[in-house]
Formats: sequence, structure tokens, C-alpha cells
Amino acid sequence: MKKFALALALGTGLTVTGIASPARADTIQSLAPTSLSASTFNSLFQPISSSPEMSSPFTYLGLAPNVSGTIESQVFQGTGAYAGLYAYAYQVDVNKTTDSSGNPVNFQSASFKFDATPVGSDLTNLGHTSYVYTVTNGTVGGLSLPTAAPGQSILSPASLNWEPNTSGGSILASFVNSATGVPALNAGGNSATFILLSDSPPSQQFVNVQSPNPVDPTSLTSVYAPTGGTPQPVPIPEPATLLGWVGALGIAAAVRRVRKSRPAAK
Repeated sequence: MKKFALALALGTGLTVTGIASPARADTIQSLAPTSLSASTFNSLFQPISSSPEMSSPFTYLGLAPNVSGTIESQVFQGTGAYAGLYAYAYQVDVNKTTDSSGNPVNFQSASFKFDATPVGSDLTNLGHTSYVYTVTNGTVGGLSLPTAAPGQSILSPASLNWEPNTSGGSILASFVNSATGVPALNAGGNSATFILLSDSPPSQQFVNVQSPNPVDPTSLTSVYAPTGGTPQPVPIPEPATLLGWVGALGIAAAVRRVRKSRPAAK
């Protein structure tokens, strides 16, 4: 029995080791956000003059000259232990305006090129690595104060996906949350600020905005994003890996129980 349990534990360990293989370059990864206070961020990162706060409008088709909303972005440089890193901060603001049917406009998601692998860090000193942070309790640099739309709380992206591929990396930030019934960021709301770190300098990239209302093709929205990097998957443990380790730990505990239950040798 003892030999069988030990062999099973060893086999499980080898299986887990095999599961923890590198992610493919075309993998789409969901980045789990970590809440960060505005004061903590502003103490670690400082604005840079070459990439000041940029507020880039978007207008839905047929609604011009009324601006439907803006996407704000700003780039910061790290200080102290974070010197050499850039922090890319983003926020979505939806104006109190209506579409051609008289319904308030909203904002579902946005995607843009992010041509460098996000850098993991532990800005909150919680002992684990994060690749995206959200700020709801204050202003970051020159960005707007996060504000709840009528009938909503302050919304952070419900999902933020990183996709590295051969043509360059990209970020997709979606405010739609089917689990909680949130269809979009509503009119009158400023989203939480969401932040990614990179070791690559900024450029400007166009944004693809998704909404029930199509965007006016003459309304080109831009944000700051890194350039010149080599997009790669970030080292996030896969669910199967985590489950495998849990199973291995359970088997090890069972082995210990078997040993304790055996009668002492006379």
C-alpha cells in the first residue's frame, strides 16, 4: 500500500510537470486585474512630458457633431524599484447623449495594438504577480476621476485579454459582464482607470471601438501603447496546472494519513 501511494504521488507530480508547458504564441490570455489605490500608483510612477494625458473622442455614426465619448490615456515612468518601466493608463468616458432612436449611448469594448509583453509586478505588496491594475478611488495623473453612470457602480473592464501573435500583440478590454448582467458602460459614466506596465516606449495606436451603434469612420480614436517589443504570452499558471498541484497535495496528505494509521512495529 505504501509503495502504491508513493508511486501514485510520483506519477501525479510528473504529470503536473508535463502540464506546465509554455503557452503558444497565438494564445489569448485573460489578465485578472488587481485593485490599486490612486495614491499608491502616483507615489510609484510619474507623468512624462512626451506622453501627456490624451483624450481621444469617438462618435457613433449619425450623431455628429455630438461626441459620444472619449478614451483617455497617459504614460508614466516608474521610480525607485520600478525605474525603467512605463505605466500605460487608460480610461473610457461615455457622454450623456442619445442615439438616433433616442436611447442613451453606451460602450461595450475596445481593442488596440500593444506591441510588447505586459510586465508583471506586485505594486500592492500582496505577494503575487499582476499584469493589470484598476484604480477607482482617485485620479491617476491627468485622467478623469472614475464616476459611476446612473444605475451602475464604477465599472472596471469585466475582462481584459492579452493576445500575442506574429503581427504584434493586442489588448481587448470589455465592459460587458454576462455573469452580473452588465451589458455595457452606460452614458454618463467614467470607467475605472486600468493600467498595464511595459519596458517598451510609447507610440500612438488606433482603437477599434465596439458598441451597438457603429462608430463614424471619420472618428478615429487613438491611445498610447508600447512599441518595439516582442509580444509573448505572460507566465500565468493554467487551470489544469493548478488543479494538478491540488491533486498532488491531496495525495501527499493521504500518504501521511496512511503512515499514521499503521500500527507501530513491535
